[in-house]
Amino acid sequence: MNQEIELNQSKKFPRGAVVIFAVVSFVLGVYAAFTVEAELGSDMIVGVSIFGGIGSLITGFIVAGVQYAFTMFPTQWISKEKNVYKYDIWSAIFYSSAITTVLNVLIQQFSFQENLIVSILFSVATTGLFLFFYFSGEEKERHVKKAMIIVQVVWLVLGLIIVIAGWMFVSSLEI
Repeated sequence: MNQEIELNQSKKFPRGAVVIFAVVSFVLGVYAAFTVEAELGSDMIVGVSIFGGIGSLITGFIVAGVQYAFTMFPTQWISKEKNVYKYDIWSAIFYSSAITTVLNVLIQQFSFQENLIVSILFSVATTGLFLFFYFSGEEKERHVKKAMIIVQVVWLVLGLIIVIAGWMFVSSLEI
């Protein structure tokens, strides 16, 4: 009976994760817009801040959709399995994105965003959080787990290459 309830609960779209992701994206978007407008001394701080929150929310959902596509389809292709637990993928994307968005704001507040080691650790933490939330869902077949790990490691390596190349490019521009 308990197993049947667990199976039915895990097959629903993760609304709670979406709400957490939406609230975090909106609040941090409002905060970012508010701090920028406060520095510029604008008279329309509230309106610009709310517009920033809405923009952040829309951008967050677009990025989550792209992330889902770049995660699900390669995992299906590598595992040769149609069922790669799409709701667990959505849940992992929303939870890990909410946490890493907060971490990203903290990194920016402490002025560590230009540090290469912090950027690399942030990328690794993002991948680790995604895999943690994905594997914390229902039990998955071994070949699906392997495929997901392969996909996430490939995206991590590509992301690290881009971070390092970007850091090298920016460093070459400084005088």
